[in-house]
Amino acid sequence: MDEKMVKPGPAGIESELKYNEDVIAKIVGRTMTTISGVLTVEGNVIENLTDRFRDNDDPTKGVKVDLDDDKQVATVELSATLEYGRNAPKIFDEAVNKVQAEVKRMTDVKLESFKMTVDDMLTKDEWQAQQDKKNQSKSE
Repeated sequence: MDEKMVKPGPAGIESELKYNEDVIAKIVGRTMTTISGVLTVEGNVIENLTDRFRDNDDPTKGVKVDLDDDKQVATVELSATLEYGRNAPKIFDEAVNKVQAEVKRMTDVKLESFKMTVDDMLTKDEWQAQQDKKNQSKSE
């Protein structure tokens, strides 16, 4: 569903601003790449555990967004793999705060709900071995 904002425009022209759910999902996915301790968000591979991600990955993968047109609010659900040994509740709190701030800053849409499922916890070495294996099978 698209989010829309109808406001009186300049000179009395009715104007309408809409957001596709994929836009919100992209903001969420890209924001998650900036959070230390998050290794993947269902297809968002964070290269070298930094805030950069690979060009061929879709930042909307693994992020489910539902928009409410009337209330201008969104609910977000995602699955993530975290770095082993890191504090999951702290990572979650940072994710909620950063995602909420970025979505609001870019769209004026408010987050009503943010749900994250931790699918796995991997050491940096385990994660890198997984990525190497995936990349090797892609090139064959």
